[in-house]
Amino acid sequence: MSETVDQSGARAKQDIVGRDKYNTTNNYAIKTPENIVEKLLQRLNTEIEKDEKSKETVDRLKRFYSQRAYDGVVGLKAKLEKSGRDGSYIDAIEMKEMFAKLLERWSLYPSAQQIFVYLLARAERQFVDIILPQAHELKIAQINTLMSDLIVEPTVQECGASVFEVDHNTAMGMIYWLAEQCFIRWHR
Repeated sequence: MSETVDQSGARAKQDIVGRDKYNTTNNYAIKTPENIVEKLLQRLNTEIEKDEKSKETVDRLKRFYSQRAYDGVVGLKAKLEKSGRDGSYIDAIEMKEMFAKLLERWSLYPSAQQIFVYLLARAERQFVDIILPQAHELKIAQINTLMSDLIVEPTVQECGASVFEVDHNTAMGMIYWLAEQCFIRWHR
């Protein structure tokens, strides 16, 4: 015998189900990712507070101090001349010196050395892998835009409000410093 139950007028404090009920709850944690530079800046602040300095330079940073020229064009002035940028030499030297002073001032701290390695390596890779292959077909203004978008702006965003106080000229000075060391060039 089949019984029919009419529940059309039923009321309950929760769901009315005839059999099993399964609930699925998805909890999404909102995670604010800290990037490499943020973590290193936190460590740097601790090193500054405790006056923890290093007497040695890490090998990965030493790499950037060794000047090398694959094409015989050595130094910033020669690279600017070879690429038709010699009109910017005075500004380039000034900005390069701004970066060199920043590097000298902070490279006594181990975390600062790691930050410089990260920034210099990223700048080198962005320049060599993305900008240089296009250099022969782009105008100077287009190359400048790429340098700003790929290197200068990210560097200022990551380090501008930190103890480094990196502004756009100092970040551009990093590019000129790398050119002086022969890690980047504007000519093919």
